[in-house]
Amino acid sequence: MRARQQWWSIAVAGFLATSALASAESQNALPTYSLLDVMVWGADLRMDATTYAPDVKAQIEELRQRSEAYRSKRVKPPGSSELGMVYNAQVRYERRLVAASTSPGANALALAYVTELQPCYEWEGFSDCPEREATFAAKYLTSHPAGPFSQYLPLLEAHRWLCAAEAYESEKAPTEATRTRQAYEQALSTARRSSSLLIRTAAGELGARARCLVER
Repeated sequence: MRARQQWWSIAVAGFLATSALASAESQNALPTYSLLDVMVWGADLRMDATTYAPDVKAQIEELRQRSEAYRSKRVKPPGSSELGMVYNAQVRYERRLVAASTSPGANALALAYVTELQPCYEWEGFSDCPEREATFAAKYLTSHPAGPFSQYLPLLEAHRWLCAAEAYESEKAPTEATRTRQAYEQALSTARRSSSLLIRTAAGELGARARCLVER
């Protein structure tokens, strides 16, 4: 289980730190990610959009533009490197929400969403962090069914439930693994029926891959 936890910690940290990689050599060593990865981790991940249909490719470019244009109103803490990592994780989470929405009011709501959620900046291979994100997304969607993230959250929820299920399997908790896999299937079914072409496409990729993280 320790090896599994180390893999998760390294893999998730890699997703969260991709934007901080400076050298071209490091970037070239990274795998090419899919639309799914871009949507659930961040639009700065390296992907080949040319493999998608023209209408999907155009929307991927718009997603990237929204991500790059976003400027958080969150106040950056002074001093502590740990607080800095928390801040970076929070802003990155906001950016994902804003990028996935076409609503002009998404910025302020993304800030409020992340402030209330307080996401972990590291999962460390355990189930609690992805499960908390999935549960929060489900509750938020229930209370904001017509909000700017209503199309995106079922995809994010499904992905995080799947991550939690894999972690529970690593933790030797089969009952919890079954429960969270069932929640994944339900959320994925909703995402597949989204009115958003990007969400439907990413949901199809998630169903086909059926893994939390891209294989390296």
